[in-house]
Amino acid sequence: MNAIVMDDSGDRFLQRVHRAADRVLGNSQTGREIGELCRDHAEAREMILTDRASNSVVVAVVGATGQGKSWLVRQMIRGGPVDAIRSGNSLDEATEKLTWIGPKPPADLDARHERFLACDAGKMRSIGSPYLLVDAPGATDDRRAIAGVAERALSTASVLVMVIRRDQLRSQRVSGLAAASEGTVVIPVVNMADVNDDSLDADVEALVARLRSTAPQSQIAPAVIVSDFEIDERGEDEIGIRLAETLGRRIEEAICESGGGDQRRSTRLSALDARFSAAVASVLQTQLPELTNAVDRLNAEATRLPSEVAGTLLGGTTPLRAAIRSRLRLSLMADTAAIWFPYRTLLSLLNLTHGAWDRVLLSLSGSLPSLIGAVYAGARNVSDQRAADMDLRTGLRQRTAASVADRLGPMARRFRAELNKLRHGTIETEIESSPDAPVASLAGIETLQESSQKSFDTAISQGSATTWFANVAGLAGTLLFWLLMTGPLVALYRGYFDASYSTMRDVLQAEGVAGDLGKFPRPDVSMMLTSLLLSVLPVAIFSMLVLSWVQAKGRVDRIENRLREEHEQLIQRLQRDGVLRLAWSDPLLADAEFLLSVGRAVDGE
Repeated sequence: MNAIVMDDSGDRFLQRVHRAADRVLGNSQTGREIGELCRDHAEAREMILTDRASNSVVVAVVGATGQGKSWLVRQMIRGGPVDAIRSGNSLDEATEKLTWIGPKPPADLDARHERFLACDAGKMRSIGSPYLLVDAPGATDDRRAIAGVAERALSTASVLVMVIRRDQLRSQRVSGLAAASEGTVVIPVVNMADVNDDSLDADVEALVARLRSTAPQSQIAPAVIVSDFEIDERGEDEIGIRLAETLGRRIEEAICESGGGDQRRSTRLSALDARFSAAVASVLQTQLPELTNAVDRLNAEATRLPSEVAGTLLGGTTPLRAAIRSRLRLSLMADTAAIWFPYRTLLSLLNLTHGAWDRVLLSLSGSLPSLIGAVYAGARNVSDQRAADMDLRTGLRQRTAASVADRLGPMARRFRAELNKLRHGTIETEIESSPDAPVASLAGIETLQESSQKSFDTAISQGSATTWFANVAGLAGTLLFWLLMTGPLVALYRGYFDASYSTMRDVLQAEGVAGDLGKFPRPDVSMMLTSLLLSVLPVAIFSMLVLSWVQAKGRVDRIENRLREEHEQLIQRLQRDGVLRLAWSDPLLADAEFLLSVGRAVDGE
């Protein structure tokens, strides 16, 4: 047996469903039904993954009993073992085994349900590549064993030739076959048709549309019309030859369009897994409606909760806008070169004492109480910033734990109660859980915080004032200060230079004569301090104007709106990728929630 190595995600999903059913449902009737579905699904996956035809295309002819499948097969192997292919409507004439026809037998032939008829490749109608033809029993046969053999043909084939009598085009059996053939190449063959029937084209188009709607993942080829040779003057032989030519060409075109064998297998496995999920969901919803409703409520709340809790990371409008303004001020300081003294020093002071700028101005004018108030405001701002940083790191996790306990705790207890009712009498021990035990935890908090911080930094970087503006403002503020300080400094240094010149001249003119140090200026400290304060005050006011412009309301509004939009998109992406999610703390509760959620994604698509 040659097994095709492919992605085993479907197999892992199947094993998890089987394991969850064993743990949660035990030996109950529902548990046994789920187990049977898992075994059937595993067998169907194995049939698809197993290359029984040695890399040859498998073309299966399927349909209800009495549609003309075996007659069509005989037309495809003219000159081959046509006499060995039985056909008819009665039970003694109908095909009862899966009949393989081709140059080589398939691997692992099951003599109980299958047989092989050797036929030289030259006697088979060409489809452009080596192939095995399969004549399947009637898929709607009342005998369960025969219908099961027909289902094996659906799992084995890469191309399905679906034979339908003209008078059966509107039958619901056709829809059932289409659903079972999901993911394959399907070629409808309308048999025993009257080409002069005015309603034929409309009925055929309706058939193809119904097949495509029922099996959206299948490749539905245009239908092949076979005239009823009992009323067509061309006769059976000519009609059969024309059918074989048309069907061979149609199969070759369909194979080319469907891609390689691995692609076809992948599509069929995906469709098979979707049908399995839908079947499991149907059993659970039918037999466990109360438990299913409980998990639906739990799932709905668990889906909303991560988004709502994560949305609190940015906080309310007031703290977020305060954080934006703080970062805008820090960005301006970082972009301002250190050479712009004392303008940059004043920016640092004003940033540290934001909210108390009035006291800063009064302290610059010599008010001691205002100076003490400004120092206190600066210390309080530093403390508040440290507390905000700590809340950002730990507050979200604490809010998450509280929200999970408050909103999911009662639902989880009701869910356990429903589960205990189901398990009563089938499993010795019931589910016990401490009321204080955490129901779940929110995974992905660290990733959310890191990504949110990056988004915040990017928004501030793009919304803040430019480096060019920061340094132009620094130049202006520095020039303003030194222009105001020029008068006292020029007068002081001029007197100093004059005294130095006079002293040096006296020393040089008379040897041993000391210079008169009394000529050097001795500025009054209060005068210098007054000059400094008078020069700093306008620069401080200029700095306040710059800071006010940098953190203007319009700028803060734009950054806030952008942050909230990006944060919402970030949460949706993390939830979609499975990073931000609820991680159940109780393993049995997690298994039950997973099992009862199977098929929900398929239904929601």
